[in-house]
Amino acid sequence: MVLGPIVSIVISTMENMGYLGLLILMILESLALPIPSEAILPFSGYLIYLGKLNLVLTIIDATVASIIGSLIEYALSYYIGYSVVLKVGKFMGLTESHLKLAESWFNKYGWLSIIAAKFVPGVRALISIPAGIARMNIWLFILCTTVGSVIWNTALIYIGLMFGTSWEAGLATITRYADYLALAFVFIIILLVLVFKRRSANT
Repeated sequence: MVLGPIVSIVISTMENMGYLGLLILMILESLALPIPSEAILPFSGYLIYLGKLNLVLTIIDATVASIIGSLIEYALSYYIGYSVVLKVGKFMGLTESHLKLAESWFNKYGWLSIIAAKFVPGVRALISIPAGIARMNIWLFILCTTVGSVIWNTALIYIGLMFGTSWEAGLATITRYADYLALAFVFIIILLVLVFKRRSANT
């Protein structure tokens, strides 16, 4: 995937539309369109650095968008099923192998996969599909989506804010170390869940 043109679209949309642009872009990203949050959110952080956006409002905006996009996928999968989702998804470059990967994640890790997938490119925008097909409890789905989205969105926004005028260097860093970042986030989530389960078992 070539990031250059996509980054240009992100910059133009965000500069002209602000919070609304962020909302639209993040919804599209959550619908598996090739507009990565790794490009959207660091630039949002840069706009916060410039004083054009507010940190808290930006995190809320991005998270609400992630939830909306995920719920759309969930609902489509819930009501129309796997085969139709695959047929529609082919127009956006979605293949059966993509869906199988997300499905294997969900089957293996259950609700935890909804949180962890937010940190994994290629799975993040698709995990809602097997959740919908499996008719996962909607409130648990929303909770897990919110938790994963808040952590991921906040981290990437903060990277853009931290790098400031060099936000593109932050984007390059994220791109270069994306796999390691994903593994680190997933490990932390799994560790927290294990600690929570152990404490619950001891009480």
